[in-house]
Amino acid sequence: MKIKHLLSESVVTEANVAAKIGKDPKMAKMLAIAFRHDNTLPKSMIAKLGPKPNDTDVINAWSELLDNTLRVNNYGDLSADGKFDEWLTRLYINGVADYEDINGEGGDALGAWKALSTRGKLRPDDQDFNKFKSIKQLQRIRNDPAYRQELSRIKDAELVNKMKREAKEVVILDNQRFRAIVPLNYGSCYSTDKGGGYVPNFCTGSSSGASWFKRYAPDGIIVNVVDKENLEDVDGKWQFHAATNQLVRGDQERRHDVSYNDGRFSELFPGLMKEIIAGLQSNAEEIKSNSKDITPGGYDVGKEIDLIKSKYPKSIASGEKEPEPEEEPPQDEPEAEQPQNEPEPEAEDPDTTPGTWLVTQIASGHTARIPGESLADIHGKLLRKYPDSTIDDYTYVKQ
Repeated sequence: MKIKHLLSESVVTEANVAAKIGKDPKMAKMLAIAFRHDNTLPKSMIAKLGPKPNDTDVINAWSELLDNTLRVNNYGDLSADGKFDEWLTRLYINGVADYEDINGEGGDALGAWKALSTRGKLRPDDQDFNKFKSIKQLQRIRNDPAYRQELSRIKDAELVNKMKREAKEVVILDNQRFRAIVPLNYGSCYSTDKGGGYVPNFCTGSSSGASWFKRYAPDGIIVNVVDKENLEDVDGKWQFHAATNQLVRGDQERRHDVSYNDGRFSELFPGLMKEIIAGLQSNAEEIKSNSKDITPGGYDVGKEIDLIKSKYPKSIASGEKEPEPEEEPPQDEPEAEQPQNEPEPEAEDPDTTPGTWLVTQIASGHTARIPGESLADIHGKLLRKYPDSTIDDYTYVKQ
């Protein structure tokens, strides 16, 4: 079923979306399927539902998650507005957004739109809510320079100041162009994201970011990077978390395609990843000492650096100068003539020879090292183990 068709339907007026879904068996079935394949759902919720929840259990769980998302954002409680529940549900069942997208970014985007709408501050072409087909489209409202000043007045400015006062972080790089930090609490993520310029969509800095920080930070170091010369640009703020295979710019475009984002980061900021690693090394003791309340014993910075190098090879290699060609000594005698018409040896295709491949599931970001006789052999192993998947569900890098 296409998203265009679903979103063109009239919105529900009930505050709780469970009643609406319960009346539509097709929607209930689609929700159950999406729920089963979403790896970003809270683990506690999944455990509570058990291995085989029925459709009613899934509907009620989803309704509870949506209410919690819409109740807490920077612009007030939205949980009583039924059209937002249904709009987010339709994005979810059509695969346009997963739970992390909705909970991490959806509430704030909707809150910004409604705050401007109820105050009559929207342009006529932005007032029609039904025109928005994704969270990303709705986020344009929040980042539109024409609205930004008004939204800043609407939000409680003291919240940002409070977060700055409470921020706990280690600055690993701060020069004329760049600032990079290791955030050690939600306050640091929030104040970095909202501290001027483009407002990124990172879930750790959203209104529900405290829970996302607690989810991600124990797995490994988070690094936030700010390009001071391009604060208003979507590429002005980046965040990476090697433990979950993520490296994203402000709008999290192609969030699960780490190879693509590694390449883009390396082209935009050649040599920057090496400076970040140097900053991690020189501040290793401070990072370890101040992260003991996040993970037992604190972060192992050496291990984190090794992980960063393995996950972002293009960024690590960027900025290296090509070796200067050596001058050839003068020749006293002419070089021997090369035999003519001899065919060049054919290069061996690395995908047809034995080795070990780094295989990453695009949807979840999970990575595994799999040995095989060839890339085709790796494909066969994956499809035998996961018959519901396709080879296009993964990325492959031979080591």
